Amino acid sequence: MTNPAQEYRKRAVEGASPVGLVVLLYGGAVTNLMRAIAAVDAGNVEKRVTELNKALAIIAQLQGTLDFEKGGAVAIQLDKFYHVMRSQILEASIKNSKPLLEDLVKHMSSLKEAWQQVERETVMQSASGMTAAPPALLNQSGPLAAARL
Repeated sequence: MTNPAQEYRKRAVEGASPVGLVVLLYGGAVTNLMRAIAAVDAGNVEKRVTELNKALAIIAQLQGTLDFEKGGAVAIQLDKFYHVMRSQILEASIKNSKPLLEDLVKHMSSLKEAWQQVERETVMQSASGMTAAPPALLNQSGPLAAARL
């Protein structure tokens, strides 16, 4: 028997655009970080480590798929962001730091929201036949700048 939640996630991934996949990955990382916070509260070291390892794997996937040739300065900034995120996840794990994990959730959520906006704009532009304009995510003063740690 198929798990309905797994089936839903599978269909969401299969039907997602490339930007939609990025949004799903950010969502997964945020969920894992929030579960790690709950594990810290519960004193469950094994669960905390498991969830942080999942978040690290997602960030590694995001970082590994950056296209520096096409992405230019944005790809470089995202690479730096992911490097800092990975370092801070490891620090939070070592220190068992709930406040640090909460900050990480804020930063990842902020970037997830920016990618959701990119996805909405992409869908609207595709529907109207317009070429994509640079999204707010790419602005130095936008969410990416705020997400720099």
